[in-house]
Formats: sequence, structure tokens, C-alpha cells
Amino acid sequence: MGGGEEEFIEADNAEAIITTIEHKSHKIESLLKQYKPVEALKTALEGTQAMTGDERCKTAHWLVVHRAIMAIKDVDGVLSSLDPEYYDILMK
Repeated sequence: MGGGEEEFIEADNAEAIITTIEHKSHKIESLLKQYKPVEALKTALEGTQAMTGDERCKTAHWLVVHRAIMAIKDVDGVLSSLDPEYYDILMK
């Protein structure tokens, strides 16, 4: 078992995370169409503990979170009303 195998496992993990983010993105779009932007933001922020250092994962996740934030008209109001757990995740 060399270092190349570890990179392969990390790449597989990154692909799985990107697939999860894509599914999350579809759910967020559905929530936004239902005029539920706060739920969309919470959905975007959930499950971020599984993130890796992979830049593709970080970028894909940021795009999903950004999409949810941009749909919120009163961002300050929503941010101040978020549970501390979600607020902490967002600030990271």
C-alpha cells in the first residue's frame, strides 16, 4: 500500500461528496421554487462535516450555499435568526 492508493481513496471520497452536493443542489432548487429560502440555506449548510480538503468539493459546496443565500431578500434578518449551529457552519 503506497501513497498512490491513499490519493485514490481520497479521490473516490471527493467524487462521492460531489455527488451528494449535486443531490443537495436539486433539493435546494426545489425549496427555492417553493419560496422556502431559509430551508434552502439550512439544507445547503447541513452535512458539511463530511467535507474534504478537495478544492472541487469546496467550490461545489460554496456554489450551493451561495445560490441559497442569493435567494434570500433579508439576509441580515435570516442570519440573525439562524441557529448558532448553522451560523457557525456558514462563517467557516
